[in-house]
Amino acid sequence: MRFLCLPPRLLGLCLGLGSFGTLSAAPPTWHLVLHAHSLHESTADLDITDRTPGLGLMRRTENHWLAGVGVFRNSIGRTSGYIIGGKQWALGPVRVGGIGGITHNYRGNNGGLVPMAAGLATVPLGERLALELIAIPRVRDYTYATLNLSVSWRL
Repeated sequence: MRFLCLPPRLLGLCLGLGSFGTLSAAPPTWHLVLHAHSLHESTADLDITDRTPGLGLMRRTENHWLAGVGVFRNSIGRTSGYIIGGKQWALGPVRVGGIGGITHNYRGNNGGLVPMAAGLATVPLGERLALELIAIPRVRDYTYATLNLSVSWRL
């Protein structure tokens, strides 16, 4: 299954995901993440698409640290993998914060690993369901400003 393949370096980083945040008093929670859609800034680049489906797994700790790994169809139509880590803070029922990580298979760096950073807001939609809003900033000619819409389900 080519869609689920990750480069060896990215796969090695994923193996450390299970030990992330073990200092938390409560057990961590695991979340299945469905990447639904992305809204990109207006561009004349005709090969950019907002259809960016994907699937991920995220681990959250009681003290709001998170880590995740997944695959998705990127905005230039290529299959990409990612690994992220971050932290959020409660703002009423909503959690806000930031993430950083790596992804791959974009135009720059010959499709190799590319660092990424984004703002993250988690809006609860029910006891186990949440909307994940990921705001990726524009970085010169490397990335377009993007708002990714995902849904997470606590397992």
